[in-house]
Order: sequence, then structure tokens, then C-alpha cells
Amino acid sequence: MPKSRRKYNYISVVTPSFNQGVFLEETIRSVLSQEGDFFIDYIINDGGSNDDSPSIILKYEKLLKENCGVIEKRGLEYFVKKDKNFKWNNCLGISYRWVSQKDKGQTDAINKGFQIATGDILAYINSDDVYSPHTFKKIFQVDWDKTDFTYGKGMWIAEKGQPLMLYPTFKPTKYSLFFQCTLCQPTVFIKKETYENMGCFSTEYHCIFDYEYWMRAVFNNKKFYYLNSLLAKSRMYLANKSLLEEDTVKKEAALLHIKYYHESRVKLNKLWLWINKIIVHKKTAWDVLRLKTLLDQN
Repeated sequence: MPKSRRKYNYISVVTPSFNQGVFLEETIRSVLSQEGDFFIDYIINDGGSNDDSPSIILKYEKLLKENCGVIEKRGLEYFVKKDKNFKWNNCLGISYRWVSQKDKGQTDAINKGFQIATGDILAYINSDDVYSPHTFKKIFQVDWDKTDFTYGKGMWIAEKGQPLMLYPTFKPTKYSLFFQCTLCQPTVFIKKETYENMGCFSTEYHCIFDYEYWMRAVFNNKKFYYLNSLLAKSRMYLANKSLLEEDTVKKEAALLHIKYYHESRVKLNKLWLWINKIIVHKKTAWDVLRLKTLLDQN
């Protein structure tokens, strides 16, 4: 008899945030509005914002309490919609947990969230990014018994949400990652067992801890499944961390390169390395230049 496919229908999503009230509401809505036969464990770790972030977070907790009943699942209270016209709960149930207190930064907030997550699938989305409609439904259509990570297409958007261009996404391998991060972070979803096996995100890297995690996964032979669909939108603007701290990104990438390619003494095929330089590196470099031009125009 063939082995029956395990049912995955719980997802935990963590949003780290600090003084991002101008974008945070759109992020929250993109999570709560996901529609399908699954439960969402949503965790918002706010670093003690002094803008309107706490009031925005509280607003949706209040809306859930007013328009939903409560059931217990996996030791948590899940809000279940009572009013069919209520648009911020379109799944089997939503657990809505949040804190607003000082932390040690973005990576610390994500790690703390994942430590208390109960979902079969884990993800984090920053407080200026948004999920596409139906993303979670598509994620649960994946055969998670055969993969560790699922990733898809991402779209760079401007500060006010205008589409800019598709993120240059490539399959993560030792060759493609040699040059740069090939995944749009908010499009990546992780099987919980895989996260528990690999451990938390490294606090050694301030800007590229996600890049390090994908590289760690590849070097530990984890499986990545590509979902050919637009899963998320990543906001790019002049105050964005990746652009604002570009020098730090480059320094950390150099250290990451030494750790995984030199200290580990990995042997790479020169032909495949050259091919990836042409296909991955050149394409990404060109796209980044186009992105910066578009940002200047906006």
C-alpha cells in the first residue's frame, strides 16, 4: 500500500516590526485575508514602536474579537468567523498573538516568533511587505512530504505600492548562491521539522541572515520546491534596510562567502560556476540597476 500523504493545514507567520506604522496595516491585512481550509497562527513581534504601530495591531485584535467566536486548537485560541461579511478572517481560524516591547532587532524578533509557532509550515513577512491573495492556499497544495522549503515569484513594489519589476529568482544551489541571494524572502515558506533540524536564524548577520539561512539549507542538502506563482510583494524604497545599509550587506556577504566556500573547502565545477555567473549574476546585476533607476523616478 502506498504511504498516505500527511495533511498540513496549520501555518505560523511572524511579522517583526519597529516604527513601521505607515506600512504595517497593509501587511496585517495581507495575512488575515488569506482564504482557504487552513488555520493561521499569526505572531506580530513589535520592538516597542513609538508610532501608531501598537494601535494598528490592537485594532485588528479588536475586530477579530468582535466578529468571531473562539475555539481551541493546539493549545491556542483561534478566532472563527461568525459574520460571513467579515473580511479579515476567511480561513478555518486565526490565532492572533502580539507583543510590543524592546528586542534585539529583526532577527531576534523572528527567532522568538518561530520558537512559539505551532504551525506545520513557518514563514515570516516584514512589516513593509505583503502577501498576494491566495498565497497560503497555493502553499498548502504543495506536497510537503517531498520538500523542506517552498518559494515562488516575488514582485518589487515602490513605497506607495506601485509595481516596479519581478524579483530575479533562481533555484538556490551552491553555484547560484555563490554570487548572491536568489530568493525573494517573503515568498519562502519552511517546513517546521526542517526549521527545528536546522536551528534559528543567525544573529551574526544584521542584514543578510535570510541569505545565510538559504545557504545553510543548500549546504545541508535540504530540498527546495519552486511554485510558479506570484506569492508576495517586497517593498523597495530609499529607507529600505537593504538599500540604506548596502555597504553592510556587501561586507556580510563577503564574510558569508568565506565561511561557506573557503573555510568549508567546497569544490565547485568551474564550468557550472561560469554558467551561473552569466545566467544568475549578470541578470541580477542588470535588474538591480533597473530597480535603482525606477526608484529614482518614483
